[in-house]
Amino acid sequence: MKQITLNIGGQDCIFYFGLGFLGNLIEKSGVGMHEIDAKIQENPFKWMPLIMFHSVAFGYIRNNEEIPFTSFEVADWIDADGGFDSKVVIDFFAAFRQSLVKDVPIDTDTKKKVTKK
Repeated sequence: MKQITLNIGGQDCIFYFGLGFLGNLIEKSGVGMHEIDAKIQENPFKWMPLIMFHSVAFGYIRNNEEIPFTSFEVADWIDADGGFDSKVVIDFFAAFRQSLVKDVPIDTDTKKKVTKK
């Protein structure tokens, strides 16, 4: 399972990536997969903490446990840790972006051959 452990809010938290987290993020936020980057660019103050919340919350959801914090608390943790330039945020989004492209096959034959009949 794709995950990373980061210390935020004074505790080690496991942030999950992969199908379950992405499905939950898309369902709860109402945005499509293709819209996530645009949303981050439009309003990082809302979307970066929200994405991190859904990532760490997914561990509780999959274990059928109550989530002991809110997305607002995650935003507070980010603020307390130095904001968007903090190591936690940088490490999270590096892992998040890597999870979106890792193990995706690369199409080496990008040119299509056209044949005349």
